[in-house]
Amino acid sequence: MRAIIVDDEPKARSLLKNILLEYGKGIEIVGEASDVKTAVKLINSTTVDLVFLDIEMPNENGFSLFEYYENPTFETIFCTAYSEYAIKAFEVSAVDYILKPISISKLQLAIEKAIKQHGQNQINHRIAVLKENITVNQLQKIALPLSDGLTFVKIDSILYFEADGSYTHVITSNDKFLVCKKIKEFEELLQKDSRFFRVHRSYMVNMQQIEKYNKKEGASLTFCNNKTIPIAREKKNDFDAIVGTFSV
Repeated sequence: MRAIIVDDEPKARSLLKNILLEYGKGIEIVGEASDVKTAVKLINSTTVDLVFLDIEMPNENGFSLFEYYENPTFETIFCTAYSEYAIKAFEVSAVDYILKPISISKLQLAIEKAIKQHGQNQINHRIAVLKENITVNQLQKIALPLSDGLTFVKIDSILYFEADGSYTHVITSNDKFLVCKKIKEFEELLQKDSRFFRVHRSYMVNMQQIEKYNKKEGASLTFCNNKTIPIAREKKNDFDAIVGTFSV
């Protein structure tokens, strides 16, 4: 892939370029830019498949690059020193990033993903979802990788996640999706999100979508699709403590 590096710091560009020359298999560096406007000129004057893009830059930040293109054909890997919350926003939006200081293994994984995704023409949607997730205090949408691409789902619409071996059923108020991710991955992704709680080894639920809580022996939860989900005995006390915060 023909790539450019966009970063306002010369040392940062030089460091990333040297790392890519040694470890960036399949990457050819065809230019560098210190700001968005220079990056736009580069992209318009030569074939660019991949942009390594810093976010925090003077005048225009990295996101503004996409205001110049209605349908960008290049993939993007953001270079960031953002907070933990922002990193979650990247992950649920299916937009790749590398943290500063750069991890070579993470960089290589990001490149592999960019090569696979190149040509799927979903970058605009992914960036829009990322911007939506990163500018508010709660994640708004999550990208679900399906066999034919990505589907973006409003997090508030998710009723629960149901484990199925190495797969997970993501159940929303209107749809059901089978995703090639273990439920543990979703739990880690949403572990700081107070809307979700793992009530059972097979289920993680959206606390705001519960229709009924049956406290009797064999405690269970019911949702708007009439699905009843068990609460594991060892999870009940923690669940009750959380439910108490919702009580009026």
